[in-house]
Amino acid sequence: MKKIPVREVMTPIYDYTTIHQNATIKEAIDVLKKSFFLDDQGNIHGHASLLVVNQKKELVGILTLKSILEALVIAKKENENVFNSYYWLYFLEETHKSAAGIPVKKVMRSRKLVSVKTDDDIMDAVELIVKHKVNSIPVINGAGRLVGILRSKDIFGMINELL
Repeated sequence: MKKIPVREVMTPIYDYTTIHQNATIKEAIDVLKKSFFLDDQGNIHGHASLLVVNQKKELVGILTLKSILEALVIAKKENENVFNSYYWLYFLEETHKSAAGIPVKKVMRSRKLVSVKTDDDIMDAVELIVKHKVNSIPVINGAGRLVGILRSKDIFGMINELL
């Protein structure tokens, strides 16, 4: 099987959206929504995650759609003891408000979980995606700087070359 370096398949960082780790879930949702667009055939395209950076613009994690859903669960659990079933509409509204204010860093997936280098073989990256049950992996260069993201849909786009 031909070895394919990750850099040939990844989405470059300049084509992806970042957000600061102290931003709120509401801000992240707003930023993520801006990545969506309709193509000429009416298909919806957009990112399913945001790269999370610190003050120095260094990658510290990834915020996925699943992470945003986790924020709703956190908010629900925080509000469960306060409201009873008679006030479920109020409870639901408060849960959404609470989730909106949760900092991104509280629910993001840490960069330390997994990343790949630009020269790593794509099949090694596939193994990491499967092992860690994730849909995307940050790509770093030899100096440890973020240069892109490798998404499972990027890999799927060139699956014939891997078989």
